[in-house]
Amino acid sequence: MTESPKPAPRRNLVPWPVLAGALFVFVFSAAYNYFVFDHVPHVHDEISALFQARILLGGHFTVPSPPARESFDFPHTINNGRWYSMYPPGWPLLLAVGLLIKAPWLVNPFLGGLTILLLYLLGLEIYGRRTGVWAAVLGSVSIWLLLMSSTMMSHPAGLVFNAVFLLFFFRSLKRPDVRNGLAAGFAFGIAFLVRPYSALVFALPFLLVLAVRLLREFKARWRNALAMILPAALCGGLFLFYNAMTTGHAFTPGYLVYHGPQYATLFGRPPTLDYDFTPLVAAVQSGANMAAINDYLFGWPLTSLWLLLFALWAAGARPRERGPDVLLLCGFLSMLVGYFFFWGAFVIIGARMFYDGLPLLLLLSARGLEQAPSLLAGRFRRIGAAAWSKALAGVLVLFTVYAFAVRFPAWTRPPRCAWYYERYDHNFCGSTAWIANAVRGLGLHNAVVVLKFVYGPLTGFPTGWWSSGFAYDTPGLEGDVIFANDRGAAQNLTLLRAFPGRSFYSYTGMLEKGVLAPLREENGAVRTGPPIVPAQTPRRSVTLLPGQEGLFTMYAPEFRAFIEEISRAEGPGGLTVDRLTEIGQALQKDKNYTRAALAFEAALQLEKTPKIRWPLLISLEPCYIKTGRMALAKRITAKFWESDFKERWLFDVLPERGF
Repeated sequence: MTESPKPAPRRNLVPWPVLAGALFVFVFSAAYNYFVFDHVPHVHDEISALFQARILLGGHFTVPSPPARESFDFPHTINNGRWYSMYPPGWPLLLAVGLLIKAPWLVNPFLGGLTILLLYLLGLEIYGRRTGVWAAVLGSVSIWLLLMSSTMMSHPAGLVFNAVFLLFFFRSLKRPDVRNGLAAGFAFGIAFLVRPYSALVFALPFLLVLAVRLLREFKARWRNALAMILPAALCGGLFLFYNAMTTGHAFTPGYLVYHGPQYATLFGRPPTLDYDFTPLVAAVQSGANMAAINDYLFGWPLTSLWLLLFALWAAGARPRERGPDVLLLCGFLSMLVGYFFFWGAFVIIGARMFYDGLPLLLLLSARGLEQAPSLLAGRFRRIGAAAWSKALAGVLVLFTVYAFAVRFPAWTRPPRCAWYYERYDHNFCGSTAWIANAVRGLGLHNAVVVLKFVYGPLTGFPTGWWSSGFAYDTPGLEGDVIFANDRGAAQNLTLLRAFPGRSFYSYTGMLEKGVLAPLREENGAVRTGPPIVPAQTPRRSVTLLPGQEGLFTMYAPEFRAFIEEISRAEGPGGLTVDRLTEIGQALQKDKNYTRAALAFEAALQLEKTPKIRWPLLISLEPCYIKTGRMALAKRITAKFWESDFKERWLFDVLPERGF
């Protein structure tokens, strides 16, 4: 009896390195979000989108503006009788899914893992299995992908749907059937609902290729084209419907309601910027984005883009195979040109506006890596392709170790910078969960906590400092604890009267420490009670102080006496950077340089914004010179030279004096 032949083993649908990479991205980004970002949003964009997700989950497009609505103004959030985010609906809808499972912070880690699978499928479709595996592996060790997947920004969702569109675009080129057309159309449409402009500039060259193919092969492709157009048009209609339901006008998106017509300016003075956006500024901004991609795509030494050289080499050496390479490169160039004209494409979390096009760079890098051994073996014939493969693998391992051991820590925690918008590991973008944790630890109920931060106002975002509170507010303000923004004594009185059944507290201070005190109305004014100081500070919460003097490092008796004196004069919450700067300038004008120096020193102890620290240091230096303290003045000058006159590094100038 003959033994029947054994069936050939089935090849796994997805190779294990791809699955391992997807799992690594999910676990890494979820852990980073949970332990570093405290599983709360930090960037204004994230917080506004999460607020809209809460509105949508409640079955509404907008909610009525709250009582004392100026106390609840927040960047990127419209509060003009209707209360809603300026952003389109795609990303808030995805965050709403996360809210359903009470973990919106897990949406992007999941999308990050999904990105790795899509990179494999894209590489498999365009080039072959090996390139697909390399694309997935490279994606899983991209420090940019890992960090962005740890946030609650909309860009990872834009990337995923752009990648799905790209996958079915290439499938439509080979098999122009209805199914591939529908998938490509839906992916493009959803990408548009998430990030409209990004979806357009990403897809433009690919759509042009399809249009040319349609004209040449109309009979073979018209069904595929129609299948692509219909779902894309449906999503476009949903976008117009959403605009009508939020802004009241189908062709007026929330961006224009919030910022006004200057949001759409090409060159000139756009909103939130304190300078004109010119072609020169656009060129500098484009260069900064390319530098960020070069540094943080993989975090390798010298450049993250060296594998692209092999992709270009392969395209030149094998012209019959370069069609996909050229298409992918055109996709990236389209984004580069498109964002040249957008004033808001400044660098934060890397070249974030280009993140949606990350698959293009990863696929081209994987293509270069896959082709490099044979290209090098053909050029240097004494060394075979196998040896070149091992050498390249060794280089990649060493470079990746460098990226995680050196580049990623230096990127997320710059050694000479304490600015919140540069530090990912500490109160990123001026937002923290620790204030809410402290309030929760005190067991406050049916309360309103009014937040007042002592820092100078953010350029373009005068209501932006209270992210740490607005991130927790619900659209109906029905929470046990409501957070509000301090907008001055008159507005705070209006706020107290708008919520008569609640107890009121103020938190005044910094993101690390501050004073929490009860508020009450007395004789038509807001009065502050004695500060609340717990017996011990709970873990991962701000330090609550017995008085605003505790905000300062009392490095000398004369400094302590000065702070106590002006604290009595200004009253509770009066010691802000703006007020201390005013006092210092007035004292300097009166030639009282000793006390002026104390005021500027106090402001520098509080202030984190580099653009505000710069003029404070310039004002302080002549005060030291006038009072004969040349050694201190020279140390300020030395710090400017040490920092190469870069604002972001003007910290720890005189640490023994607290700044």
